[in-house]
Amino acid sequence: MKLNVIVMIAALLAAAIPVRAGEEIPGAPQRQPIVISNATVHLGTGEVLKGASVVFDNGVITAIGTSVTAPQGAEVIDASGKHVYPGFIAPATTLGLVEIDAVRSTQDMNEVGPYNPNVTAATAYDPDSELIPTIRSNGVLLANSTPTGGNVSGMSSLMRLDGWTKEDLAVQMRSAMIVHWPPMGTQKPWWMEITDDEWQKQQQSAIAGIEQFFREAAAYDRAADVGLDTTQKDIRFEAMRAVFDGSLPMIVEANTQLQIEAALNLAERYNVRMILRGGAEAMSVADRLQKQHVPVIVQRVNSLPMREDGAYDESFTLPAQLAEAGVEFCLEGPGAWRQRDMPFEAGTAVAFGLEPEAAVRAISLSAARIFGVDDRYGSIEQGKSATLFLSAGDALDVRSNIVERAWIDGREVDLSNRHKRLSTKYRERAKR
Repeated sequence: MKLNVIVMIAALLAAAIPVRAGEEIPGAPQRQPIVISNATVHLGTGEVLKGASVVFDNGVITAIGTSVTAPQGAEVIDASGKHVYPGFIAPATTLGLVEIDAVRSTQDMNEVGPYNPNVTAATAYDPDSELIPTIRSNGVLLANSTPTGGNVSGMSSLMRLDGWTKEDLAVQMRSAMIVHWPPMGTQKPWWMEITDDEWQKQQQSAIAGIEQFFREAAAYDRAADVGLDTTQKDIRFEAMRAVFDGSLPMIVEANTQLQIEAALNLAERYNVRMILRGGAEAMSVADRLQKQHVPVIVQRVNSLPMREDGAYDESFTLPAQLAEAGVEFCLEGPGAWRQRDMPFEAGTAVAFGLEPEAAVRAISLSAARIFGVDDRYGSIEQGKSATLFLSAGDALDVRSNIVERAWIDGREVDLSNRHKRLSTKYRERAKR
């Protein structure tokens, strides 16, 4: 009886939270060729063409250059003094899985338990999230939505930021397996009310748990390869088989040298494709990252040093250092709604030594390469998807980035959003 009352109260509370779709309508398929002319075109490959034109039709880029002839019936956009960029890609975010951080019923990025490799982010993805239009209005047109929680959180999904359903939005329903490496160190967080010994035991237990999970998953994979009849399938280990056969990379969140080395050892032992996320101390193992072909998703360029005695600019300069060391990397904005600031994270990296076009590449082509979709996305090249945007100014500069028009697979994206509507509303009040 008490349980029924609790369930009823929970249902009523959930119903009391207003949930509504955004007002933006997904773009229609491209109906005529489009020419963006006289623009500064940032290809995403590290090159820039000035006074150039980009032509696309049926969602595909058909021509780029300074002497391009507009096809018959084309819409011609004069972009003199403006910039064209490939659609930026957020490589790791909870976008689509969380709406309001402080409201539990709008969060769907965690599954119960420490090992959930069978979970897929796209299953819970909300195409009508009010956050999505605010992100794409700054040029971020693709996002890799990632589950969180536990040690093996599940599979991320690479999504377009415009469409009617999650099937419309998905570029890759399953893009990577998400692993959170446990802390490794002698100093426990200041807020934990446990002894140092208990802290060490917790760390050792978590690491031992990951090792055991991978051993069991690998054994299951070998048994399945030779056709052994186990009579029952384990959905968790079935999901891990894509990691062991190399078709699905593994994103490991780790920051300290000890964590990174432990994760690299695991990846090497099981011969799996690894992507390092975080990597605050990645430069301490840069040679090994390069040798094992492990790219880095740099988290939050605009952040404080990880250690009290760290240099104030260690986060700001990390992208430039990785570039100099020849380690492939891309950049990530924090959380869900702040993915809109990702271009400005790249701008900070430029201010601290990264070449401007290398920064553009880091949030476009490099991210596409890391997820294996660079044959379609990430750069403005003939034959690739027309996923790009037009900005009045430098897209990496918060002062001048004004995205005027954007397209995903040739479909023009509605750039209005809740923030803009509220801004218009309350600016009008100031006039009265």
